[in-house]
Amino acid sequence: MSKMNRRQFLGASAALAGAAATLGLPRMTHAQGVAYKGELEMWDWEIGPKQEFMNEIRAAFEKANPGITTKYTTFAYGDLATKILSSSETKSNPPLAKVHNEWRPSLQKAGQLAPYPEDLFDFSKLASTPFLKDPVTGRVYTSLFGYYTDQVFVNTDDLAAQGIKEADIPRKWDDFIKFAQQLTKKDAKGTVLRPGISINHSYSRQWLWQTLVYQQGAFLYNADATQAIWNSEAGIKALQLIKDWYLTYKIDDINLDRSFDMFINLDAAGYISQGYTAGDLLDPAAKVYGKWTTAVTPTWTGKPTPSWGLLSPEEGYAVFANYPKPVQDASFALIKSIIGSDENRIKWSVLIQGPTDRVDLLGSDVIKKNDIGKVIQTQGETVPYRINAGEQPLEAFKIWQDMFDSVLLKNTSAKEALDTATATMNKALKDTPRKLLILERQYKAPAGT
Repeated sequence: MSKMNRRQFLGASAALAGAAATLGLPRMTHAQGVAYKGELEMWDWEIGPKQEFMNEIRAAFEKANPGITTKYTTFAYGDLATKILSSSETKSNPPLAKVHNEWRPSLQKAGQLAPYPEDLFDFSKLASTPFLKDPVTGRVYTSLFGYYTDQVFVNTDDLAAQGIKEADIPRKWDDFIKFAQQLTKKDAKGTVLRPGISINHSYSRQWLWQTLVYQQGAFLYNADATQAIWNSEAGIKALQLIKDWYLTYKIDDINLDRSFDMFINLDAAGYISQGYTAGDLLDPAAKVYGKWTTAVTPTWTGKPTPSWGLLSPEEGYAVFANYPKPVQDASFALIKSIIGSDENRIKWSVLIQGPTDRVDLLGSDVIKKNDIGKVIQTQGETVPYRINAGEQPLEAFKIWQDMFDSVLLKNTSAKEALDTATATMNKALKDTPRKLLILERQYKAPAGT
């Protein structure tokens, strides 16, 4: 699945689209009036239920601010990335736009974004504040709707058939491998007919590999973020587990369909990927509808430390510095009306199927009521132990895809594939004109763990 479709996945879910209107979620608070009068344009990527909620917010904002009209333009995810990066160079960008953590840092480093006002939110309550602060300016340039982490999705009918209770899903990799094998169906020759726990998607494997490295207390880049150290002992161990998943343990088959598609159609007992994939599972038309739950991703030790793995922030809106201050002020007021209130943070959490940036709100009755399959709760349990990698080099995704193709299709050794991938990445880093905002070493496990 392409990144564009990954972000559109939620938009395909009729259940989530209906959630904005029917789940009894609180209404947004109105922003205070601002001095600017005129049109205020914002760009976003296409996600159906989000757009419905945004239209509601825009209407309330315009009512609270007579003289301002908002223009809301949406693009496919991949198209928005191209438009933002190109338009910002020609100064044809809108005042504010949705950004992504993979390409927002380049805009930030180039001085193209305006810093958030320090009183826009109570930043001390936001889990994102420590890693969103620019290391040079000390300011924040975006907001978060919430987070995504890898997690286990499993068919409850399959659990019942094996006499396994949800609470007994193993949390240690050695035990989880046996559990996944127990759910796998093969023919007499050992060919996988129905995966136990599938990881058969390129991004799912990449996220899982990073998680497996972080779980060992290791990192992906050196201390000054100038070189990849993917071919460390931890990196090799992580890649070997994924290779063995297919070729030794035979829990999955590289030639089968994507993991979530298999699961939706009852052709896989479970899969591992991030929480955003719950979107289609909530569609009553899905064959697996009402027959699934989630569990935390296992760790090497069965414990959350040294880390539970990778954390993926779902970033919000950035304001562009090439607009005059009154326009910037109006843009920030709109952002505050979008996500500044507790009510809206809770509603966004339900809509995106991810824990909110306000971790103290995870116990909300609204979230509990609408957390089908415990998607939000399961991710939320692991968030304090997750590592925000920061900026991901754009070249890395293609390099990782080639790495997995090498080990899974050509049976290349994990070390050889990682040596090649690491050398390729380091050549790209050498040619990068600016230092990347890699944040992984800022992570500290919660006190007392």
